[in-house]
Amino acid sequence: MSYEFYKVLHVLMLVLFVGSIGAQFFAEKAPKSTKIISGVASLLLFVAGMGLIARIGINHGEGWPIWIKIKIGLWLAVSALGPILAKRLADAGKRQAAYYGIIVLIFAAIYVAVNKVG
Repeated sequence: MSYEFYKVLHVLMLVLFVGSIGAQFFAEKAPKSTKIISGVASLLLFVAGMGLIARIGINHGEGWPIWIKIKIGLWLAVSALGPILAKRLADAGKRQAAYYGIIVLIFAAIYVAVNKVG
């Protein structure tokens, strides 16, 4: 599949992931479908990211540049912390702060990828 396909899939899954996580943070009781959507979107976000890595010419067995390692670390943090914090935090103020923290991590991942930091 083409670079453009993976890029569109990556952005679309990011939008779905952020929306579904937002619904989990701000809904009184998030429906199960939002949890499923966030999980599937997170997985497809990762798959599309791996497709993009392959399309930019990084082959199997080669070392990854530091920016890819940072981006994967941020993805792991966001994918794990988002649903956990949305479920465990009861106070609305803490939930809102945690959501904005997740958004900051997502913007950091975007910045690292766009600028190839590292």
